[in-house]
Amino acid sequence: MTRNITPTIVSLAALLVATAAPASGQIRGSEHGLVAQTVDGTTLTVEYHRPSARGRELFGALMPWNVVWTPGANWATTLDVDNDIRVNGVEVPAGKYSVWAIPRPDRFTISFNSNPEIFHFFKPDSTSEQIHVSAEPEALPHVEMLTWSFPVVRGDAAVLQMQWGTTAVGLDIVVPPSKPVVLTQEQRDAYVGTFSLEIVPGIGWPTTGEMVVFEEGDMLRARLPFGIHPGDEFDFDLIPAGPDRFNPGLYQDGKLFNIEMGVNFDFVVEAGTAGSMKMLAANGMVLAEGERAR
Repeated sequence: MTRNITPTIVSLAALLVATAAPASGQIRGSEHGLVAQTVDGTTLTVEYHRPSARGRELFGALMPWNVVWTPGANWATTLDVDNDIRVNGVEVPAGKYSVWAIPRPDRFTISFNSNPEIFHFFKPDSTSEQIHVSAEPEALPHVEMLTWSFPVVRGDAAVLQMQWGTTAVGLDIVVPPSKPVVLTQEQRDAYVGTFSLEIVPGIGWPTTGEMVVFEEGDMLRARLPFGIHPGDEFDFDLIPAGPDRFNPGLYQDGKLFNIEMGVNFDFVVEAGTAGSMKMLAANGMVLAEGERAR
């Protein structure tokens, strides 16, 4: 791959090489790094260079607050994704992007620029073509070299994290869910009906209600009198996750955007009919339970 570098940058690079190490060899200050992760068929690749802290004060000093910076060194850090994804709730179409950040004490702005081939001196202006997301930093044990990683991968989601020194910034990634298993007509018939729910108080939902399970085409769907998360539509897909167990396929703005792995619907089926069900959190906590009403 050919990169265009201005004469000024070439001269500067030559000066750095001449002064940083003896002619017998060049020790690189920021080694090249790459991390990739596949999440439910979508591959995300981060390519970057890794500066070391070397005892320096980093955020608010070496990287001043409110100043654009690529979270890496040399050529801009890049993110390459082969499917449309959502990053902290913001849609990011498939493609390769240079990654930029504006650090602040309580919040970082992370920006994705559609031009991936940018040397870090040439900070791009903010335009409508850039995609901006907000992320909250957290304090973690010291990491000497700037590190991008995927510390959490689950179902159709992952966390992409940048850490340097004791500052870490995590980005919640949601990928398009793979095509769910289609149940047969006989299998769907077992669950179709209405269930009266008793809901655990204190989680922001009504304490009673009905869950309606119905068919739409060849899909098994359900309806609650509330969205599982704020902004979710009340109707959702029931995605098979095991015998008589389903995860909700959640919709926003008419589009399936997430299969919620942290919530299960477990049905008790006898003689070919589901007579009762429980809505469970990932840790097994019962969120709601109910009996078939009709």
